[in-house]
Amino acid sequence: MSERDDLPYRPFSTLPVDVHSIILLTGQAIERLSALEDSDDEEEENTLSPFEVRASHVSQHWRMVALETAQLWNKIEIQPLYSPKKAEVYLARSKRSLLDIQLRDCPDTIPTQKIVDMLCQHSARWRICLIEAKLDSLLMTQIVRLATPSLEKLAISIVPPERSIRSEENWDGRPVLNGGSPRLKVVSLHEFALYYTRPTLSSVTHLELDYGGRIPLDHRELREILSSIPLIKNLAINGEINDALPREDHERIKLPRLLRLRISSLEGQVYSGILLTINAPLLEILVLDGVQDSDLDPFLESPYELLHLRSVSLRGSAFTPSKLNKVYTSFPSLKEVEMVDLVFNPSETIRVVSEVMREMGIVPLHLAQPTLLTDTGPKPKTLAHMLDAGHDQFKILQGRLQEKLIEDDIVDLDNSTWSFARFFNWLQSFVTADILLLATTKDI
Repeated sequence: MSERDDLPYRPFSTLPVDVHSIILLTGQAIERLSALEDSDDEEEENTLSPFEVRASHVSQHWRMVALETAQLWNKIEIQPLYSPKKAEVYLARSKRSLLDIQLRDCPDTIPTQKIVDMLCQHSARWRICLIEAKLDSLLMTQIVRLATPSLEKLAISIVPPERSIRSEENWDGRPVLNGGSPRLKVVSLHEFALYYTRPTLSSVTHLELDYGGRIPLDHRELREILSSIPLIKNLAINGEINDALPREDHERIKLPRLLRLRISSLEGQVYSGILLTINAPLLEILVLDGVQDSDLDPFLESPYELLHLRSVSLRGSAFTPSKLNKVYTSFPSLKEVEMVDLVFNPSETIRVVSEVMREMGIVPLHLAQPTLLTDTGPKPKTLAHMLDAGHDQFKILQGRLQEKLIEDDIVDLDNSTWSFARFFNWLQSFVTADILLLATTKDI
């Protein structure tokens, strides 16, 4: 009989309550997933719980475990008709644990104000705070001087007052949480919050400015905001900007840690305007929602080096092959391009096209003339100019490319309305002698 067999049998329920609390919290995998939406992929892998705990029934013992587990009571969502007594109970049972606060459409009534007062007294414990409020509500006044030393994530959505704003009222750029939020990392400002609430952003790594269809920002205001986020890694801007393109004498604002940039706007100049305003040498992912073919022209005429740019997403956009060719020529490090119904790796696609053409001897690439002389001047020689549409080599090239590009997942058409024949036709205008020669040079 082993020493293990000699140990006395102890039912799981006899373990101390604090041990049960630790096990219960460690296993809350499903609930924790929602808190990771703004995290990097690498962080998500390390944060996921190793298992999940479910209680099959409720007993007096497990009720005691729940009451003693402070983290089970740290989520407080205040809405109209929310009971002050309930808020008081949650604050008491949460003990000293950090709080996740949601304040949604809180009316200026005595019961609601009592709840807000209680929560503000515990502002040092706020970890996550979501606010949806009217501009002239008492809540917006209370958070101006509030200190939130543990706050990590803040989301604010502001609705302007239904009445006319009085002349003595000035909420533009009003700072909030002036008491300090040194741990603040994630900030989302929606609707009119960008104009009327300005938390300190010096420690923020993820920032979302969603004011599309509202009052446009001035370029000066854009520069002020960009200058206040030196640690930013993930930036999303949805809205319009007056005089979006910077003046020639303006220096680009350095964002040395920016990895992902997302832009969406109804005004075409905003895309190039933001890209020309910043200097983000480590940028890896660029998402341009709704960008049109000519919107990037100012940027592509004077691009700066983005040596780490590996993914460009053109959601809801219809770029011509020639314009996308110019994007790739400017940033040859691209490994992924996403368009409407199409995702492909341009670098690998061009490499495969170059290899197959050399194998077939279609064009001696080292002698290829990169341009064609036309009545309107020289034009790039495209793949279509190098192929004879009526020749067998046309079909052979299409077949070999389909075999290699699809099987190696270089082109993803699984969830697309595109056929490979359509992609091949598109490819004939995208691929030019210039980039084929560039691919040949790389191989050498």
